[in-house]
Amino acid sequence: MSDPMKPLTRRNLLRGGAALGGLWALSACAAGGGGAPATDAPSLGGGTDAFLKKIGPTLGTTDLTVLAYAAPQADAIKAIIGQFTELTGIKVRWTSLDEQSAVNRAAVALGSGSGGYDVVQSTSGLVPTYVEREWLADMTKLKASSKATVPAWDPAAYGKGTTAQLSVDGRLYAAPSFIGTQIFFYRTDIFEAKKVEPPTTLGELRKACRTVHSDSVSAIALRSAPSPSQLMFVWSAWLYAFGGRYYDSYRDGAYSGVAIDSPEALQALELYIDLTRHYAPTGSTNWSVEDVTRAFTTGQVAMVQEGAVFGDTFNDPDASRAAGKVGTFAIPAGPEGSFVPYNAHGWSISAKSKAADAAWLFTQWATLSQTLTAATTGKVAFSTPPLASVYDSPAYRKRYAFDDFVDSVKGTIATANKGGFTPFDDASYLPRTSRWNTLGQRVSEELSKAVTGQTSAAKALQAAARAMGS
Repeated sequence: MSDPMKPLTRRNLLRGGAALGGLWALSACAAGGGGAPATDAPSLGGGTDAFLKKIGPTLGTTDLTVLAYAAPQADAIKAIIGQFTELTGIKVRWTSLDEQSAVNRAAVALGSGSGGYDVVQSTSGLVPTYVEREWLADMTKLKASSKATVPAWDPAAYGKGTTAQLSVDGRLYAAPSFIGTQIFFYRTDIFEAKKVEPPTTLGELRKACRTVHSDSVSAIALRSAPSPSQLMFVWSAWLYAFGGRYYDSYRDGAYSGVAIDSPEALQALELYIDLTRHYAPTGSTNWSVEDVTRAFTTGQVAMVQEGAVFGDTFNDPDASRAAGKVGTFAIPAGPEGSFVPYNAHGWSISAKSKAADAAWLFTQWATLSQTLTAATTGKVAFSTPPLASVYDSPAYRKRYAFDDFVDSVKGTIATANKGGFTPFDDASYLPRTSRWNTLGQRVSEELSKAVTGQTSAAKALQAAARAMGS
């Protein structure tokens, strides 16, 4: 599972998917299904159970196909899929693949004459591409006209920032299922021993690193590998907080003017370099998410900026030496305020599905507050649903109520829903352009050269600007 958006060009999307065409044709009919008994999920309440029982048999199908990522946020829904089948009479044939394989499979399936799957998992980075190719059903239209619209399902409940990432021109194309975002995790015992309070600004973060750093435990670990999903995904929030940006402006769906070599960007990069080279473990200037999370769970570092989804793992005594001593705080603000990494996932419906109403019913059921609460607190759990109300449920708080974790994640969602994941109104954490798949990698490589000491921060940003302007 990865938390960054991955916008794809038509060439890359179809090139990867074409290789799987034969495999998809052979395996589509053998997709796995099933799930846990319905008793594993509580009543949906508010008359929703009765609605599903009444409407399900009228939709003209007893079978749906779903393509999902093999990751906790989807596996947790699959684990309670029995409730949907029991209430509606509709069986779900479920295919789970690693994220890149699922993206490739979706390209083949959605682009085929039949549409392949009724429901596919998608991300904020993929939705614009899918919509451009007319691969997805318009959920705004379905909500207004389908007899399968669940009265209790309200897209506004997910917040403007989340739904905007899964929309095009104000039309929703994916029901929000998961958010990839980040917070800071820290060792409460070390902070208490050093008499350090969780920082609220990036300036205070530097001071905290200086104070808690020691020969035995480094202060911090940050992703630094040269990739949009690694260094860039973490650092971009710092860039925006300092007042920097990748482009000068965004208007009418297009970016213009390169701004990555601004004084504000230089401040953000120099701080990142300082913390990575002086207060992180030796040799950590090329670390990925796996390295950073391992450093925290093994007690090598006092704090990390990482995916909120790791909260359960970090505080699990069977998986982490830090368990019972884990605190959290929101990403500190910069001179221009607070910004957060943010990438929404959702359930989309194939525009060619012959069971669109049934697929629409499934996507709503899978993203209801009661369903998400059951999914986040079951045996296969994920800790970052897109619905803020889930975080206030007694079941969720019982499972994840360590230190300020719940409030930190809720605060991050609130920041995102105020637009705090981008300096523009482009509804995207990283630039939403087909070229970014290539440009983002080139920019990341230039930034990495500064982190590793191959060049200065100023020269790295100038090189990144040239790459973006070429």
